[in-house]
Amino acid sequence: MIKVSVIVPVFDPGRHIDDCIASLLDQSLPATEYEAIFVDDGSTDGTGERLDALAAEHDHARVTHIPNSGWPGTPRNVGLGMARGEFVLFVDNDDWMEREALERLYAMAVADDADVVVGKVVGQGKFVPRGLFRENLHGVTLEHPRLLALLSPHKLFRKALLDEHGIRFPEGRRRLEDHIFVMHAYFHARRVSVLADYPCYHWVLRDPDTNASYRPFEPASYFEDLRDVLDLVEEHTQPGPFRDRLMRHWYRGKMLGRVGGPAFLERDAEYNRALHAEVRRLALERFGAEIDDRLPFNLRVRSQLLREGSFEALAALAEREGNLRADARLAGARREGAALALDVRAELAGPDDTPLTFSRAGDRLLWNPPKALRGELDGAALDVTAELAKARVDLLVKSLTTNVEYALPAESELRLEPAGEGPDAPLRAVVSARARLNPATAAAGARLRRGEWRLEAVVRLAGFTDHRLVRMRRSPVLFVMRPHGRLQLRRELPAAPPQALARLARRLPGALPAVRLTRRVRGALLAR
Repeated sequence: MIKVSVIVPVFDPGRHIDDCIASLLDQSLPATEYEAIFVDDGSTDGTGERLDALAAEHDHARVTHIPNSGWPGTPRNVGLGMARGEFVLFVDNDDWMEREALERLYAMAVADDADVVVGKVVGQGKFVPRGLFRENLHGVTLEHPRLLALLSPHKLFRKALLDEHGIRFPEGRRRLEDHIFVMHAYFHARRVSVLADYPCYHWVLRDPDTNASYRPFEPASYFEDLRDVLDLVEEHTQPGPFRDRLMRHWYRGKMLGRVGGPAFLERDAEYNRALHAEVRRLALERFGAEIDDRLPFNLRVRSQLLREGSFEALAALAEREGNLRADARLAGARREGAALALDVRAELAGPDDTPLTFSRAGDRLLWNPPKALRGELDGAALDVTAELAKARVDLLVKSLTTNVEYALPAESELRLEPAGEGPDAPLRAVVSARARLNPATAAAGARLRRGEWRLEAVVRLAGFTDHRLVRMRRSPVLFVMRPHGRLQLRRELPAAPPQALARLARRLPGALPAVRLTRRVRGALLAR
């Protein structure tokens, strides 16, 4: 029986497909129990012939060739038509999977009787939402708030579910075609599981200039495609809180996310104006002001300015948000048995270390906006009392070699400190986090792999967010997971034992300076 059909749309990947092929041929699932289907979408770089040779050598590799369609929807659908597996999984031709991925995904699908299993995705140059993979989830539905976090199609789907409900990718040049497909599956799935304790899928950004998802898009057509996603949500839901929560996901990420933050500052002003016009048109058309009630503070402000139509005010907000940087410092570390107890102190500040500041108004706290916004927002819009109470620091450990990362359970505490002299001085927000790094459970409940890891922090303050390395003095905080399972904290780059360095210096004159130079270079790379 074929348990899993892996479907790979292929177009002119060159050597970037090497890792994909190698990882699919080397799965721990027996070759008789899965198949790799490569759909050559009119490649012109010789990949088609290479795949034919691959299929001739491996019984579980299959290849078909189609005229170039220009988008992944058609080849994915062709692969679905060929698939013989109980489940299907979509892999892009420049990504790769870890060796036990198919075996573990299938085992979870069977154990949970799940129609969809989301395996942990590791971003290699691509952003992956972290909350989804905080721990394993068993048999949840769209009622679970985390499922919307990642709507890429690199998941395990029960083929009978897709066939029964006619779930296929939109074809042609369509943005957000993966959102249509995944949401359609989610609406019909009885149970969805998340495999967080094993890194299944490595999502790789090879060249942003040739990746369609990273090239500038034409705003009017993009938001027409987004309307199709919103139509699908409305088709499968009734008016009310559940629909509002789903709709808010795209309002936050695909609309408000386009008119603020660091990316806004990097784009051409004329293009930003075109985006602003289309986002505002869709906001007024499909989203009432009540959608703002459950948004973080900074996005509520962004949404208000969007509805009022002031492009200049949104640009001023983006300037403030986009220049914020987190400063996270390790304040203490102590061993508790096999675990390490960590204390981190963090805050957000802009250029010249200018922090976010707040002022008291009776029993309320108000955000102090930049000068350009002071006439645009009233006291109610600036009230950040409830949001400040939710301030937190999320702590992560991230592998130096594979980019695999895991969130550590942490407790956060907010402290407001004067940011100047005198009784009326504004207040700055400092957030302390305490976490316990237990190597036996740090990998979302599983044991942390051997190797070097660094500590990172995501600082969240009234919706304003930044992600940085945690430092001790000026160096990144590093950990080493030893073969015997003991975790060691390093305040600086690993050093060879003095005896080993002495032997090296005696045998190879001039080697010691080279070792020291290598450490400095590696330290500079870590600090980036």
